[in-house]
Amino acid sequence: MDNFTIINLQAITGTIAIILAFKWWIKPRLANLPIQDALLPFVFLNTFRYLGLSFMAKEQFYDGFPTEFLTTVGLLDFTTAVLAIITAIALKNKWSFAIPLVWIFNIVGFGDLITAFPQFFGLELYNHNLGIIWLMFVTYGLAAFLSHIYIFIRLFKNLKKK
Repeated sequence: MDNFTIINLQAITGTIAIILAFKWWIKPRLANLPIQDALLPFVFLNTFRYLGLSFMAKEQFYDGFPTEFLTTVGLLDFTTAVLAIITAIALKNKWSFAIPLVWIFNIVGFGDLITAFPQFFGLELYNHNLGIIWLMFVTYGLAAFLSHIYIFIRLFKNLKKK
């Protein structure tokens, strides 16, 4: 089996597993919570996006990789992590600007992923020795991506209530 097939099978399986866990255990516990409390765990999940700086670390990728891609992914992930930390603090303290901050964080973080994932496949990164980056892509990357979708859904539902 080739690497493209393997990573896609892992991504599909991981997505199904995350969606089932969300549907069976997480969503029922969040459904009646105030928006700040419901969004906090999903925002907090993204505080670990500082791991994206690994793309910029020397010797993590072979020299032929486009440094623009590695730098962009690293910096946008790190920016998302910093925004997630600030946003999580704002949500936990129920500051008045917490929800607008969630919008900013979520747009930046989701924008990062929807530009990075196609580039990942376009550069065929799955055909190179990625070490732990491969695991991050098919686990944490999926969870982060799906967290952004839930955040958008909850934010839009919140707009309709007003």
